[in-house]
Amino acid sequence: METKSNKKQHNNATPISLPQESQRKYISVTQAGGTAEEEQAELKIKQGSTKRDQFEKKMTVDRKKVLETQLIDVARLRRRRNAPLKTEQADDRPLPLSSAGNRDDQINKPLLESETPEPEETAPGTDLSRKGLQTLNTAAAVQERLPQLDEQAIAEIRAAAEKGAYELIKPIARGAESILYRARAGGRHIFCVKAIRNRVDGWLGNSKTRGNQERLQDVSYATKMRHLRNEYNVAKSVYSAEPDFPLVKVFAMRRVTRLGIELGWDLLMEYIQGHDLSERNIMRKLPVDDRIRIMYQAVQALEYLHRRRFIHLDIKPSNFMLTREGRVKLIDFGISVPNGYKGRAITGTAGYLSPEQISKETLNEATDIFALGVTFAILFGGRPLNQNLDELLQRSVRQDARYHLESGDVTAVIDVPELVQDRPLIAEIIRNCSILKRDSRIPNCQVLLRQLHSAAKTYGLELE
Repeated sequence: METKSNKKQHNNATPISLPQESQRKYISVTQAGGTAEEEQAELKIKQGSTKRDQFEKKMTVDRKKVLETQLIDVARLRRRRNAPLKTEQADDRPLPLSSAGNRDDQINKPLLESETPEPEETAPGTDLSRKGLQTLNTAAAVQERLPQLDEQAIAEIRAAAEKGAYELIKPIARGAESILYRARAGGRHIFCVKAIRNRVDGWLGNSKTRGNQERLQDVSYATKMRHLRNEYNVAKSVYSAEPDFPLVKVFAMRRVTRLGIELGWDLLMEYIQGHDLSERNIMRKLPVDDRIRIMYQAVQALEYLHRRRFIHLDIKPSNFMLTREGRVKLIDFGISVPNGYKGRAITGTAGYLSPEQISKETLNEATDIFALGVTFAILFGGRPLNQNLDELLQRSVRQDARYHLESGDVTAVIDVPELVQDRPLIAEIIRNCSILKRDSRIPNCQVLLRQLHSAAKTYGLELE
C-alpha cells in the first residue's frame, strides 16, 4: 500500500499542465522537446504555402498577360485582314472578339444581329444556284460523268442500230409499257434503249430481256408498238442538233428479230444523266428559287414542242428530266398528237387529265398547260388530282367534265404548300394554269413564260 508521502512524490515527478485555449492539441510537459520540432515544421509548412501562393499568383498574372497578348494580336490580325472591306463600309463598329473556331468570314459579324440571306447566284453554265447544282451532283445515281455525244458519235450509233451491233448493259427504269436499258455501241458510246417485246421473246429472246418483259403483258403488244413508233416519228420531226436542245434526242428505231421472227422493237436515244422531277427526295433538297428556275425551264421545253405544232398529252413530273448540269429536258412522246386533234378515247395519266381529255374534246396547248399546273404544284409540295380511271369511263363523269370545261371558273389545284407564304404570285400562276374552264385558263406557254418572268422579278429572281 502506498503511503501519502509516496503519492506526493509521484505527483511531483509527473506534473501536468493544461493547454491554452489557442493550442490545437493537448501537449504534456514531458513532450516539451517535441513541441519545438513541431513549431519548426509548422513554420516550414507556412513558408512553403506562402511560396506556393506567390507562385500561383505569379502564374495567374502571367496567364492573364499571355491571354491579353493573344487577344491583342488576334484583333490586330483581324483588322489587318479586313482593312479593305472596312474602308468600303461606312461602319465604325469595333470588331467583336470571337473564338478561334470561327471562320474568318464571320469575324465582322456584329453580335446579336439577325441576317437576311441574299439570293444565291447561279453557277456558271447553268440556271441553278451552286447549292442546287451541288445537290444534283452529290446524288449517288449520277456520280459517273459521261461525255456528251457529238454528231459523229450519233452517226456511229445509228450505223450500229442498222446492224444490231450494240449491247444492252443493264435495265435502268421500268415504265408501264417498256423497259429502259443502258446500252453501248462501239465499246465506248453510251446511250439509252427503250425496249418493247412480245410473248415470243419469252422463248427466243436473250436472258436480259426475257425476264423483264414478263411483267409488261397487261398492255397489248400492238398498243406498245403504236406508241413507240409514234414517239419515234414525233422525236424525228422535232429533232435538232443544238447543244441546248430541250427535248430528248432520239437516234433510231430498230426491229428486233431472231431466226426471222419478230421479238420486239428498240428505240435508241440519248442517255440523260440526272433525275426526273418525281424524285421528291432530291427535289425537296433544292432551294425554292431553284425549283422556280426548273419550272421556267420546263415551260420553255414544252413551248419548243408546241412551236412544232405538237401536244404532249402526258405532262407529269416523271417526264421532265433534270440533268446534272441543271438543264431540263422533256421526254416520252408516245401519245403526243398534233395541235387541234380530237380524241376518241381518254388518253393520258390519271391525276393530270384536263376536262377536255376526259370529255374527248379537241385538244390544244391549254391541255398541256393544265397538266403543267398540276406538275408544278407537286414540285412545291402538292399532290396529283384525285382521278380514278374506272370512274372517268362513266358517262356521268364525262358529262361533268364537259360542264366544267365550258363554265367551271374554279381551279383544280388548291394547295401549293411551299409557295403560299413566300411566293404567293407564283402560287397564283400555278392555280391559273389548272382552271377547269379552258377559256379562263392560261392559254399557252408564251403567256405563262411572261407571267413567270414578271412574278419572279418581283422577288428579285431573274429568269432567263
